Amino acid sequence: MVSLSLPNSLVTDVLLEDEEHEDISIKKGSSGKLSDEELLARTIEKALKTKKLAQSSNMTSSVKVALTAEDLLDQIGIWHPYPLFITFSMAFLWLLSVMPTMSPSYMAPSSPCTLDNCSFVTVQHEFNITKTLIDPGEMTSSVFFLGNGVLGQIYAVAADSLFISGLSGIGAAYAPSFELMLVGRFFQGSCFTVTLPIRNIINWAFQALTMINWVMCCESISFSGHGYASVLFGLCWVIGYCSVSPLAIYFSTWRYVQLATSIPCVLFGILMLFTLPESFSFLVAKRKRDDLVKWIEMAERVGHEEIDYDADQIVDMSSREDDNKSLLQTLKIVLQSKLMMTYTAVESFLIIDLMIYSALSLSSTGVGSHNMHLSYIFSGLVEIPSYFLIPAAIDWLGRKPSVMVCHLILAFSLLSMYLFDHEADPEIFLIIWLIAKFAVASAFMLCFVYGAELFPTNCRSICLGTCATISNLGAVVAPHVPAMDIFFPGLHYLFYALCAFICTILTTILPETKENHSVPRSQQQSLA
Repeated sequence: MVSLSLPNSLVTDVLLEDEEHEDISIKKGSSGKLSDEELLARTIEKALKTKKLAQSSNMTSSVKVALTAEDLLDQIGIWHPYPLFITFSMAFLWLLSVMPTMSPSYMAPSSPCTLDNCSFVTVQHEFNITKTLIDPGEMTSSVFFLGNGVLGQIYAVAADSLFISGLSGIGAAYAPSFELMLVGRFFQGSCFTVTLPIRNIINWAFQALTMINWVMCCESISFSGHGYASVLFGLCWVIGYCSVSPLAIYFSTWRYVQLATSIPCVLFGILMLFTLPESFSFLVAKRKRDDLVKWIEMAERVGHEEIDYDADQIVDMSSREDDNKSLLQTLKIVLQSKLMMTYTAVESFLIIDLMIYSALSLSSTGVGSHNMHLSYIFSGLVEIPSYFLIPAAIDWLGRKPSVMVCHLILAFSLLSMYLFDHEADPEIFLIIWLIAKFAVASAFMLCFVYGAELFPTNCRSICLGTCATISNLGAVVAPHVPAMDIFFPGLHYLFYALCAFICTILTTILPETKENHSVPRSQQQSLA
């Protein structure tokens, strides 16, 4: 006789199962019941099946099969080595990109150096450029933004655009004439789509108007990581911004500064050509299944862990979400909507902040202090608090009030700069100037966050692209706005303050979008 020590529930299940199924293949005893040996065998078999089902159930509950692009990026996580590599690489590009953008602060300063140790050779000095109504040397900055506005949307690969930017910058450094230098700066600027660090924790990714590297980062990491990424991008922006000053201290001429800010772009561009993957969301959108699988397999090798996914389902779900509207169809929808046209017009004026930001940044070496390098570095460091304060402000106050408050602070700061005599107390003037710089940096960030929530998904790119183009026009004229001081001193500060006040008033036309960021993209309203 075999002694049974198995759970009574399993034994009972086997006996009940045997009574219900007469065609069972196990031999029965003379009494028509299972023998002890047969009952033991059946019970063990039942126990093994139960254990296997339990393990399968636990696995299903703990590992979710990714069926969409967002599910897969969420499964990978924000601290996975592969998306971290992409994020840090793209953030480092911001460090490299800001240096040639802000280098005209030293290469072609708006105010000539009046100190005894002014040994740095500027563009104006080398090419014997004299200032009339405007300073032609400041075209060094204007053509950079002009190139961005004219050709900035042509390049589609971050590594290619960085490489071309570096080569164009090197060509400008060796230009034998002022005109050829401007040509080089034009093409260098065409590779850089201007934007400031933005808190992107809401359910969208910037497409048409932000830099390719920011887009690629957003498309290759989970939405939960966009906020962390924006802070990292902002810190890299400030590091690159401030690093122009030691370069100008170390080198004695604008040519070496131009060269020093361009060569790293070429070297890093070459490195990225061999190491940087394609954007994950781009592969999904273009239905490149094989390349998509390779991307995921690389993430598995780098992270030393297996990712559970269905590539066919991911691609299929992406095609279902596509509205299949062409650019012309989307443009027609926008033009037929008075509401979207109004929002675009207002947002376009709000992004005139880039003109004020560029003007303050490029003039920072001649503001308020006898130490031009200290003034410039402070103008970069003052932006750091905005990367941490603005995200909290938009959640606490809302988008619309935050935009209005920042523009009001900017307006009063600029008005104070107009009324204040900067020669009487340059240190106090510098403090007011830094407050204005912080306010305009914050306002510009908020305008893009606000705008991206303001426009529906299917017309967001074209509307914000229009706003970005207009903002580039503002950056082009920014170095030359001080020419209006010919009428009376400080008029350009009054003009900037007026623009900031108008922005505050125009913001009242727009709706609050505080709750929009919590709505999934699949549920966001779009124009029909």
